[in-house]
Amino acid sequence: MGATLVDVRNGKEIENTVLVIRGERIAEVGVSGKVQTPTDARIVDAHGKWIIPGLIDMHVHLWDADVLPLSLFLANGITTIRDPGDSVLIMRLTQDEITSGKRISPRLFFCGDLLDGIPPLYRESTLLVDTPERAHSAVMFLADQGVNCIKVYNSIKEPELKEIIRTAHERGLPVIGHVPRTLTMTHAVEIGLDSLEHIRVTGREMLPMEEANKIDFLPLAERETRLWQRFEPQSEKMKRLAQFLSSSKVVLDPTVAADENVFVLSQDDQIKNANNRYLPKHLFDKWKAQAIPEFARLPPDLKQAATNGYEKRRQFVGMCNRAGVRIVAGTDGAGLGTMLPGFGLQHELQLLVESGLTPLQAIQAATINAAAALRKEHDLGAVERGYFADMVILEADPLKDIRNTEKIDLVVENGRSHTPTDLLDAHGNSH
Repeated sequence: MGATLVDVRNGKEIENTVLVIRGERIAEVGVSGKVQTPTDARIVDAHGKWIIPGLIDMHVHLWDADVLPLSLFLANGITTIRDPGDSVLIMRLTQDEITSGKRISPRLFFCGDLLDGIPPLYRESTLLVDTPERAHSAVMFLADQGVNCIKVYNSIKEPELKEIIRTAHERGLPVIGHVPRTLTMTHAVEIGLDSLEHIRVTGREMLPMEEANKIDFLPLAERETRLWQRFEPQSEKMKRLAQFLSSSKVVLDPTVAADENVFVLSQDDQIKNANNRYLPKHLFDKWKAQAIPEFARLPPDLKQAATNGYEKRRQFVGMCNRAGVRIVAGTDGAGLGTMLPGFGLQHELQLLVESGLTPLQAIQAATINAAAALRKEHDLGAVERGYFADMVILEADPLKDIRNTEKIDLVVENGRSHTPTDLLDAHGNSH
C-alpha cells in the first residue's frame, strides 16, 4: 500500500494506491481511504515506490530447459513468458514442473514444434509441413497437445500457410512466425498471419523480383545485411508498409535485442558480460563453447553494412510505432550476456525506447499489448481488479526513465512475493 500505480492503459500515475490480493488474483484496487483493508492482511508498505504490471517476454526459447534458471526471469520482473518454437514434449514437461511448484518460474505459454516446409538444418523441434494435408494434421496435433499458438518458419509455402492459418483459427489459436521467404510481409498478413516475429521484410516486398531472388534465400545474417543495404526506412514503400501493418492490426514483435546480438555485438562481448555469473557454470561453459551457427555468420567485409542495417531496422520500428502498429516485447533468448533470461527483456525495453518508443509505450509492449496478443487481456498485463496478481514494485519512476524498470524492490507473481536479491543470490557465482 502507498505506492504510485502506473496505469499502463493511459500513463496516469495514481498516488497512494492500495491493492488487496486474495490468492492469485487482485481483489481490490483504489486509493488510500477508499479501499477496505482486511484485518488479517499482510501489509506491504510501498510508500515512495511505483507499481507496474508484471512484464511479459513474448519470444523466449528455453534452450536447455531442464537446467535453465527460470527464476532469473522473475528477478527481472518478468512474470509471463512465451516460447514460440521448441519441442512440445519439453514444453509440456517444463510447464508441469512450473504449475506443480517444482520450479520457481514465470507462467509459460508455448507454441511447441515450429512448422517449416523443408527439413530443418539446425533445429530438431520442427514438424515438416510440405502439403496442405500435413499442415492440417500438424496444427491439429499441436492443438491437441495444448499449445497456445502456432509458429511458422522461413520455408512454408503459401498453400500450406493458408491451411495452417485456417486450421489454427478454427482451433482458436493465433499463428505467429517469420515471413516465409517466398512471400511478402504484406501478403503473409493478408493471408492471416497474426504476429510477425522479428523485422523480416523480404526482398520481394521492396525490390525487383530478379534481385530479390538472389538475396531472399541466403542465410540470415548475409540476407538481412544485403537487403537492408538496399532498403531505406524513409522510402514511400516502407511508409506504406508501416501504414498497412497498422491498419491490419497485426502484432509486431521486433526482437531488437536479437538483431543487436547477431549484427552488432561480438561473441566475445556476450561471453564477457558480467550478468553471466548468474548462469550455472556448466551451462555457461556449454554456451560459451558453442560455435556461431552458420546462418548467423557474416563475411568480414559486411560488418559495417550489418551495423548500418541494424540501425535502419530500429528506424523502421520507430516508424511502425508512430504509425500505430501493435508492438510487443520479445528477446529471442535465452543466451549469454544481453540475451540472459530476464535481463534480456530489460535490455529490449531500453532498445525499444532508443528506437523511438516512449517509456510508457515500451512498458505497454511488455504488458497490455503482450497480454492481448496472448488473448489473455482480461487476466494479464494490467494491475486491475480480477486480474492475476502479477506486478513489479519499483524504486523509481519508470515513465521518467525506462531503466528504472530494472530498479526492482519486489516482484509479485500469481500472488506470490519474490525478492530479486534472494533470487539472484541463489544463482550468483564466479566462472
